[in-house]
Amino acid sequence: MFRFPCRVCALPVFGVVGALALSAAASAGAAGSQTVRCVGNADFCGATVSIAGGASNRVVTINLTDTDFARVAVRVIPSSSRGAFSISNASFRTGGSQYRFTLNAVRANPPRARIILLFAAGRAG
Repeated sequence: MFRFPCRVCALPVFGVVGALALSAAASAGAAGSQTVRCVGNADFCGATVSIAGGASNRVVTINLTDTDFARVAVRVIPSSSRGAFSISNASFRTGGSQYRFTLNAVRANPPRARIILLFAAGRAG
């Protein structure tokens, strides 16, 4: 089991995870467009987008916490929804302070299914 070197070091991580969980509940919607806030700081942030019940050509805009980010990971919850969605037309906009993409997801995704997009400082090379 991973242990933080000190309790104070763990607080920012737990704050980001808690905020991501709240963001997932507020970001439901099947079609059209959606704006999501990326939770974090100038070095790292994460955004949660619901895929529950499916999505058809939903344009998602993530407002990043800073510019000059690279998308470093996409996670899916639950793991059974892996492969049950697609991200296309992804690009950074507005000087790098937004990330926009088109989301498609199958209707069979269970309630509370979501993807988590993680961003970190520095451009992918």
